[in-house]
Amino acid sequence: MATAKKAAPAAKKAGVADQAAPTYTKEQLVKAKTLNLPRDAVAAVLEDGKVYTKDQAVSLVTDFLERKV
Repeated sequence: MATAKKAAPAAKKAGVADQAAPTYTKEQLVKAKTLNLPRDAVAAVLEDGKVYTKDQAVSLVTDFLERKV
């Protein structure tokens, strides 16, 4: 019985580690109120048909906005 108790937490940890960050479409990110980026820049940078994590989208748009002209 002691081994069953030890195995259960290890299985839970593995399940949590396997979960990926949620992904969003371009349309969802353009409409997002929590992104705190200009919607027109998000629409211009992100590609249709692709999915992005919130961190990926913020990074791409921020790099675009901070580029040297």
